[in-house]
Amino acid sequence: MRGEKMHIFVFKRRNLYIVLGLIFILISTLLFWVFTRDKTVSNYSTIKYTYAKILPEEAKGLIDSNPQVVILDVRSEEDYNRGHLENAFLVPFRDLRGVMAELDEGNIYLIYCNNGKDSQRASSLLSESGYARVYSLSGGYKGWPYEITKPVIKSD
Repeated sequence: MRGEKMHIFVFKRRNLYIVLGLIFILISTLLFWVFTRDKTVSNYSTIKYTYAKILPEEAKGLIDSNPQVVILDVRSEEDYNRGHLENAFLVPFRDLRGVMAELDEGNIYLIYCNNGKDSQRASSLLSESGYARVYSLSGGYKGWPYEITKPVIKSD
């Protein structure tokens, strides 16, 4: 070790205070950012809803257990007049966009058509528009095995 110089890194008091000050500022900034940043969702338009397809048995249970379920028949007026689910409101699919402003987003909606295709499109439209609880009846009216409301035919 003779002839070799040992270099010992020596902090001067002034340099020590500068380094400690920078570390303090860095930690303070980090803590301030962590505890003050907004943790809420700021853009509610990014929230997406989806609808669920349900079987007739599930739909029957939904109707029986929730009297506030709104049943929408999106078939034509002719089909509706031939028979429909009890307490169903007729809103033909082509008219749905115009009626949506009158529908309460907080309600539960059960939507059906003849075979389930238009009700899926209607359910998708409602859920994409912010309606959170939308159900599409699988199989539609043709697959409904329970009671239906048929028009009363008057006989002379």
